[in-house]
Amino acid sequence: MNLEIENKFAIVCASSKGLGFAIANSLLNEGVKVLICSSKKTSLDEASSQLINNGFQNNFHTYHADLSSTEGVVGLFKFALSKTINIDILINNCGGPDPGDIEELNESQLDEAINKNLKSTFTLTKLVLPIMQNNNWGRIINITSSSAKQPIDGLLLSNITRAAVTGFAKSISNQYAKYNILVNNVLPGRIITNRIIELAEKKAKETGKPIEMVLDSMGNDLPIGRLGKPDEFASMVTFLCSEKASYITGNSINIDGGLIKSIF
Repeated sequence: MNLEIENKFAIVCASSKGLGFAIANSLLNEGVKVLICSSKKTSLDEASSQLINNGFQNNFHTYHADLSSTEGVVGLFKFALSKTINIDILINNCGGPDPGDIEELNESQLDEAINKNLKSTFTLTKLVLPIMQNNNWGRIINITSSSAKQPIDGLLLSNITRAAVTGFAKSISNQYAKYNILVNNVLPGRIITNRIIELAEKKAKETGKPIEMVLDSMGNDLPIGRLGKPDEFASMVTFLCSEKASYITGNSINIDGGLIKSIF
């Protein structure tokens, strides 16, 4: 299927590994020019090497920034404008905040979670919207979590901030649809990423079980019977960035193997 996004320009946040990297790779496969970024220089260098090995050496740029700060977000935006006059696609993505319940968490961790998971999305989206509006075309995809629909025990900060991003996205999707700017959220469930491995390691320490057994158990209770793969997730994100998804906006789409039990 021709997704009709060749030569579009995309910013993919937190894209040196995991879901972000899979999305960047998927977009590059469709001929999109991609700006990848990370707060970790070594991870960014490793991602760059892998993308070069995949044959994309002339189609991507890299930027080292901490997007939990306004300075990092603005720096990323200015760097993008130094490479293109159009920003067509924005993938808001970041790692999850600290795990824990209310008894274990403090206000400093809450502030950090808001800056990292909500404020960065707000700020970067606000910066790119005028460009997309001027072009009468844009795609904004927020990578949130299944916790936005079905809170996860022990991930209070994720439950709070992911739901907040969902409300933000729905609000602006209504406002900007008339400019052909489509805004959607994609909610990963249990997909094999560093975050899932981190949670599995935590549970393995608590239970004394091998991490391999914990990872298997994390997929066994899903209707599909296994954990997801980053590439499976990235395919949906790429589709939502395309012309083929031209009538989809304001939605939160689960990629979770049937984890979420609600009918909406």
